[in-house]
Amino acid sequence: MKISVEDSRTGKLIKLDVKEHHIIEKIVDIIIKHMGIISVEQRSYTLVLNGQELPTNITVKDAIHKFGLKENDKLALWARVVGG
Repeated sequence: MKISVEDSRTGKLIKLDVKEHHIIEKIVDIIIKHMGIISVEQRSYTLVLNGQELPTNITVKDAIHKFGLKENDKLALWARVVGG
């Protein structure tokens, strides 16, 4: 399944081919590395589809059934500051 992900901070777009068994957390890790985001920024990243945050512990298959993820959907990569 092909999806695209846009970094909400920079607007940078990445296209991915994901499998139904892939876990969202691992996809986020791949995106962060591919986009050159430095992990020491003290941020937590999540994927958002149509305004809904995807839980990081679910699979792509779960996202298809529970959140309506479809082929060629565009997701957003959101960053949150960790800590206070």
